[in-house]
Amino acid sequence: MIEPTISLHSEQLGETTIIRIHGNMDVHNTHAIEKELMQILEKSTKSVVYDLKDVAFVSSAGLRILISSLKFCQEKGIKISLCGLRPAVEKVFDVVGMQTIFSVYPDLDSALS
Repeated sequence: MIEPTISLHSEQLGETTIIRIHGNMDVHNTHAIEKELMQILEKSTKSVVYDLKDVAFVSSAGLRILISSLKFCQEKGIKISLCGLRPAVEKVFDVVGMQTIFSVYPDLDSALS
């Protein structure tokens, strides 16, 4: 069995929940964080920022978890945005049109302003 090489850390900054994901978001890893991610989103109030600067690869499984969390947040009236996309991840987002459904910022400071 492949050991998950993904983790997430969250922190609250005012009414914004910052979620930092570390590792590849692929079929072998995303299941390891999905439950924890949903628990964090349940407690979120106004906005969520995913900091993806430490994510080198995103597969369809990773895209699925991001879209699921987007739908969840939209239902609760929570603004969700992404920041820190590496070039390879940004290219995947461009190809599948993810940048049209998410607010995407170059870095965390930009996303928070």
